Amino acid sequence: MKISTSGKHIEIGESLKTHIETALTTLVKRQLGDILEAQVIISKDKHEFNADISVHVSRHFTVRAHGQDGDPYRSCDLALEKMEARIHRYKTRLRDQKRTREHDFLPAQQYVINAQEEDKGEDTPLVIAEMSHDIPTLSVGEAVMHMDLGESIVMMFKNKSSGHFNVVYRRQDGHIGWIDPAIVKK
Repeated sequence: MKISTSGKHIEIGESLKTHIETALTTLVKRQLGDILEAQVIISKDKHEFNADISVHVSRHFTVRAHGQDGDPYRSCDLALEKMEARIHRYKTRLRDQKRTREHDFLPAQQYVINAQEEDKGEDTPLVIAEMSHDIPTLSVGEAVMHMDLGESIVMMFKNKSSGHFNVVYRRQDGHIGWIDPAIVKK
């Protein structure tokens, strides 16, 4: 397992790096078995330390967690506790899902465009990314689970029951929204 540890606005010492690697290795062995890689980013924002942990479990599955505290060691521990609770909550569902079928993924290209003629002022953000994503075929519950485990705010998927493309997203009130475009028959 490859663990990449880096710092933003902070120098990561050997003691903190060893603490992170030991705790993450213990968690992975206990909950997941074997993973492809893990990335840990420690950043400092005024008086708070932020720990962002991303564990690449398999080709199409990543688990992310975030912890924040005044102590860098405690922020890492909080992120690992969140990750362990999240994995434990969904472990049975993941195991059952893996046994029943293989995932069906459709390749998709996500383009981010920043048109110069539409620029209205300085507040318009620059969009600089182009990313490839696979669109999985899942049920709505499975899509919510993947979105929750990946700590993303939105997920597009092909609905297993209808065959249409759907979107689940996290609303501002904390609940989950589901967009299921209906085909209008004329």
